[in-house]
Amino acid sequence: MKKPILFIAYDFPPILSPESIQVQRRAIALAQNGHQVHVLTSCDTPDFEYLDSALCREHENIIIHRVKKLPAEKALHYICGGLEITDRKLWWKFPAKKAALKIISEFKIENIYTHSSPLVNHLAGFEIKKDIPKIHWTAHFSDPWSMNPYISYRTGLQRKINKHLEAGILSKVDKITVTSEKTRDMFVNGLKADSSKIRVLPHVFDPDLYSDNKPTGGKKIIAHTGNIYGLRTVVPLIEAIEQVQPQNLEFHFYGRMKEDERALAQEKCADTIKIFDPIPYLKSIQVLSDADILLVIDAPLNNSPFFPSKLADYIGAGKPVAALTPLSSTTTDIVRKIQNNMLVADSSDVPAIAALLKRLENADESMLTAGSKDLYNMNNNYENIREALTDE
Repeated sequence: MKKPILFIAYDFPPILSPESIQVQRRAIALAQNGHQVHVLTSCDTPDFEYLDSALCREHENIIIHRVKKLPAEKALHYICGGLEITDRKLWWKFPAKKAALKIISEFKIENIYTHSSPLVNHLAGFEIKKDIPKIHWTAHFSDPWSMNPYISYRTGLQRKINKHLEAGILSKVDKITVTSEKTRDMFVNGLKADSSKIRVLPHVFDPDLYSDNKPTGGKKIIAHTGNIYGLRTVVPLIEAIEQVQPQNLEFHFYGRMKEDERALAQEKCADTIKIFDPIPYLKSIQVLSDADILLVIDAPLNNSPFFPSKLADYIGAGKPVAALTPLSSTTTDIVRKIQNNMLVADSSDVPAIAALLKRLENADESMLTAGSKDLYNMNNNYENIREALTDE
């Protein structure tokens, strides 16, 4: 048996979140290759979380440890949410540290891995590192922390506290993992992080989840799974569809959409845009397998560092990906790797999206670059994960 490792991750199945799914895939990759993986996570009925029991998977080398639900857990969420220090799960640092120290002692663990979001997981790792300086600690940031454009603090003091905590973690951690080169550059250039500590671990897909479905003819189905929220918008797409009036394309959106945009789509493009309620994760994978083309919509952020986790799932389906995203984004970089026809248009550029709609008429699987999807297959990423998460 290889060295055991402790994962500290509030999000883990049955919680339904991108972080939960990606943490589980890394745990499975290590477990399948002989590591005993201990996962310290939340109780199995946490407040404020979507749960999907179908996500739960067992492996003889994965041992799950759950922190018992606290009596005032719901109130603590509200209090910590107002503080805006890490996130509303700040309270979880204390029971997580206590439980982790017990697991480390009992199972002679020398490697720990903390995963954000939530960011509070890293505070638990930081406290453990202070108590056990020799332990090897890897911290994964799916998204940036203080430099995240989606986070806006209400006061300068809150920003200062978070930047102080972030700096402490970056100084003590042995390795840092991020999902993209742009995020790596952000840490090095914006936070002065030690570049030798940082590894890029992209999101990965699970090949066992997919069926090999072929197009059945008729209109091409372009599927988007997940919610349209925050800075993301479908308005430029609606305007482009109005201009082009495509006859052979039908867009299927599975998930929540802003009410005004949903109404606009139904008013302007009812024959072209179909909006469905959110569906379970495994059902969404079936939707990807059945579609002809898969759609990503990113926020209009220049040089965006974000690697949408749904993009890894899209790649696993082996279908062409169309992306409404800034041309300088990480999504554009990834689409460039996986297919030889750049089905990309700036997410706020209506004429460019209109031109893209015309190109989608001829898009098919022949445009995919041979072997490119293997880069994001969880079964091919063990060595990268082992090197980043352990001291072996």
